[in-house]
Amino acid sequence: MTRKDNRTVSRSEQIERGKIVTTSNLIWAIVLISIAVTAVTELRIAGYGSFWISAVAAYAAFFLNIACSGFGFRTPERMWWLGNVGVSVATMSLIGAPTIPSALWTAGRVLLAR
Repeated sequence: MTRKDNRTVSRSEQIERGKIVTTSNLIWAIVLISIAVTAVTELRIAGYGSFWISAVAAYAAFFLNIACSGFGFRTPERMWWLGNVGVSVATMSLIGAPTIPSALWTAGRVLLAR
């Protein structure tokens, strides 16, 4: 039997047929990363972990967040993902929070603890 469609498939069409990364999938990935790093940090504060585990988790979360933003550059919301990179670099530099949700958690915890 012959194929009905005899045209060749370009590389970009092969990529499009593969796994499609959507903004909602990336947002959920960042939320899950934030929950994981927040749990590790809270456990360290409670005395159930070391500083090094918390530091490794924070840097891993930061680089995963940047990777998610890189995948987000392929979506129509690329300006939002560029903003995510900028805000994440600022929050990691200033307060040590690797993602925007974890920065909001930290800010809420500090502000509401007073």
